[in-house]
Amino acid sequence: MKNVPEPSIINPHPKLPVVVNLPHASSCIPVHLRDQFCVSDEELVEEQRKLVDWFVDDLYSPFIDAGATAVKHNVSRFVCDPERFEDDAKECMFERGMGVVYSHGTERQRIRRDISPQERESILADLYRPYHAAFTDQVRKVLDAFGRCIVVDSHSYQEFALPYELYPDAPRPDLVFGDDSIHTPAWIHDEVLRLSHQAGYSFGVNRPFAGTVVPLAFYGDTRVSSFMLEINRRTYMNEQTTTLHEGLSRMKALLGEIAFCLSQRG
Repeated sequence: MKNVPEPSIINPHPKLPVVVNLPHASSCIPVHLRDQFCVSDEELVEEQRKLVDWFVDDLYSPFIDAGATAVKHNVSRFVCDPERFEDDAKECMFERGMGVVYSHGTERQRIRRDISPQERESILADLYRPYHAAFTDQVRKVLDAFGRCIVVDSHSYQEFALPYELYPDAPRPDLVFGDDSIHTPAWIHDEVLRLSHQAGYSFGVNRPFAGTVVPLAFYGDTRVSSFMLEINRRTYMNEQTTTLHEGLSRMKALLGEIAFCLSQRG
């Protein structure tokens, strides 16, 4: 029997024209899909330890506190990654076994058996499309209420490069800013850079991870702005033990400053 976690909408009636996207915050693998994975529970836990965006609900909460709304994917990215293209032919990570439905893990090792077209379609219908429908709907509601919308594509990333990455030799600063040529105004980059440096953090752009998400229904609509933040986990947690440390409050203070800036300019 299917038990399919639906996406969460946090603060559905925002006071700020901002939608926080949380696509990789969950480690949930629905019971009815566990048999698709051909690795042990221990190996799967280790993969999740490396790649889940741990504690980002708390990390990015200053945006919610400032009045933003958020959409959270409540299933592990290893089951279905909502930040990949549904069409594998368009997805650069598909060749590494990490398209919308992962077949390989962080070491480029096989972690999932071959699934049938029917199984793939069921995952897309149950998990991928509902998430994008919820995300698109929240952006539309913010546009209707404010006439503009800023998407904060919210992530964390591991301190040391893993074999699956496209740019393993790139520097790994405290924060990585991802942009889109159409949807990322220069002022957002400039303000996030200024505030990050002011807080004493190192800063990079589009390396080792690049780009930012915009719902396809609004791609090209410049009323929607978007930027990605990848926060290096060393700044707020111990990756080996998956526990928070004192750096969390300092990073949250910076995100609060960014949220305030968006409230003034957004």
